[in-house]
Amino acid sequence: MPLISGDGPDQDQPAKIGESKRQVGAKLSWPTSPSARSRLGSERKRTGNDVAEPSLEDWERQDQTVIAQYYEQTALDFFRIINEYFTQANAVTILYKQCVESHARWRFWMIIAMGILAVINVCAALDLTNQQWWGGLPRVLNVIAAVYAGCLTVAGNVESFLNWSEKAIGFREARDLLLNRYREYRSKWVCYVDAYGKTPNACMNAGRLYRQLVESDQELQQKLKTVMQRPDQPGKPAGGH
Repeated sequence: MPLISGDGPDQDQPAKIGESKRQVGAKLSWPTSPSARSRLGSERKRTGNDVAEPSLEDWERQDQTVIAQYYEQTALDFFRIINEYFTQANAVTILYKQCVESHARWRFWMIIAMGILAVINVCAALDLTNQQWWGGLPRVLNVIAAVYAGCLTVAGNVESFLNWSEKAIGFREARDLLLNRYREYRSKWVCYVDAYGKTPNACMNAGRLYRQLVESDQELQQKLKTVMQRPDQPGKPAGGH
């Protein structure tokens, strides 16, 4: 049985699939026997709301057309979410690389600037240019060194404000969170849905996996905000949503 690709099912027919989903809702038949009603009550109590999930027994009473339509719609919705995680992981990877490159470039030029300041201080201290034709150049060098040192201090404060290194760490952790969530639910779909084909078991597992994915999304977004805006990092989290 072929597996669903990383891009999920065909997304070029949303109207048809949406219509199919309405047909699924219309065709699903719910048990009305006392034992079935008791089971539904237990399910509602377990989930803490008035919505009961269809059981394997319920799905086995549906015809193959309904099962196929539900499978396609659930797969479409499921992969739309996890593929968004993959896209976001690629986006924060780009931001991570940009921060690393900016930090490295800034540090390189700061090292060069500190070296120039050291040369100016050495020249002024050793009086190497104190020749008759240079006049009071050593005093000028001292003034230049003082102003130059002040500029370097400002540049260092700017670097601390931009905080490229901390931002890079946040983007790297965000990438790991997004990729881990994508891989986790992609593997669950393969193991618990694809393995059964378009069968009642697959539909039951697909519905449960989709519900788990939606419920865990808020927790993931909160973690992303935490790692992308650290206490010592000013400003709003870049790339957040």
